[in-house]
Amino acid sequence: MNLTWILKPLVKVAAIKNSPKRIRAYIDGLGIKPADNISKDNTQDIHKESIRVCAVQEEIRLLKNHRQYTDRMHGFIKEAADRGAQLVTFPEENGTLILGMLPFMGTALKLLNRFTGTKKSEDRDKAQRIRPKRIPEKAQADAYKEGKAEKKNQGKARAPLDIAKILAPLSSFLVDVFETTFSELAKAYGVYIMAGSMVLEDGGKVYNRAYLFGPEGNIIGTQDKTHLVELEMGMGLSMGSNLSVYKTDIGRLAFPVCMDATYFETFKILKDQGAQVVIIPIANMEEYNYYFALRGIWPRVQESGVYGIKPALVGNLFGLKFTGKAGIYAPINMTPEMDGVLGEAGTYNRDELIICDLDLKAIDEYRDEYFSDENLRFFKRHFPRVYANKEA
Repeated sequence: MNLTWILKPLVKVAAIKNSPKRIRAYIDGLGIKPADNISKDNTQDIHKESIRVCAVQEEIRLLKNHRQYTDRMHGFIKEAADRGAQLVTFPEENGTLILGMLPFMGTALKLLNRFTGTKKSEDRDKAQRIRPKRIPEKAQADAYKEGKAEKKNQGKARAPLDIAKILAPLSSFLVDVFETTFSELAKAYGVYIMAGSMVLEDGGKVYNRAYLFGPEGNIIGTQDKTHLVELEMGMGLSMGSNLSVYKTDIGRLAFPVCMDATYFETFKILKDQGAQVVIIPIANMEEYNYYFALRGIWPRVQESGVYGIKPALVGNLFGLKFTGKAGIYAPINMTPEMDGVLGEAGTYNRDELIICDLDLKAIDEYRDEYFSDENLRFFKRHFPRVYANKEA
């Protein structure tokens, strides 16, 4: 179904109402005062022993214009900056929320809900409200079985529409709003912002792409998601082919997206490139379960010896349910409770900010007897053969 002829006039109207010029004027009118925790002209004010970072846990909302979107993002950034954060990180799909400025978004989300086959389970809902050690084994087993069944159904499904063709006329509008909003807010506060990701079309392909903005409002870099979930594959998204580490005044940062943390190779590659802090923006469309969540950032941090930051998109919208807990993680021996957690949200479905201090010198010096010994001769001999035999 070709919807381009319908989308173009709608996007044109939305682009006029939410133009970069209007966004800049609106942000200028907020009277933002630069944060004093980063000096653009005097970078020696940044102390490597104490970099303050923030992971945003954001409840999903339908934002109908640039003012609502700016106010929402500004609220998180202002509170984080007021509390001394030098880096503010947002969740996966944070930019895709801009689609709410289009009049048909509500209907589209309802359609997506039908497509994904989202359903509720009393046992799973009960399990996610209980602390991990108290979760009954039967509830855990039932949750696991239901999760496998849902993933199996999603894997068989295919999007009823060509996502690339739909996003082609939308991407320019989405990118303009997204880049302008975060560029202006980063510059106004003088902080680094990993703004989360958005789904966009680029060169005829569709990617889930995350952005990092610098304190001067510049785009430091982007990162395409390299591991897709079944739903994204069914929608025709393309996988990213590179992992990048960006050198900044607050450390060497990387920000692969969500499912990328499921595989140890992602963090190993980034660690070998010199990453000190790895940010994983997530938007998990599943019931929250402590043990399912452990497949991600926590074990990767322990294996790699880096800091990990996990901003999360949570909440319900038109039957679509997102859960997760934003958190900031470190190797076990570098955390006060010896649990690998520096800070973590107390809920899985509401707005929260997690703010912690990171010691970059300490992470550079960190060595662990269990994870610091590598048999490079063994790796070099076996890894090329193993991956060469796998189908792309």
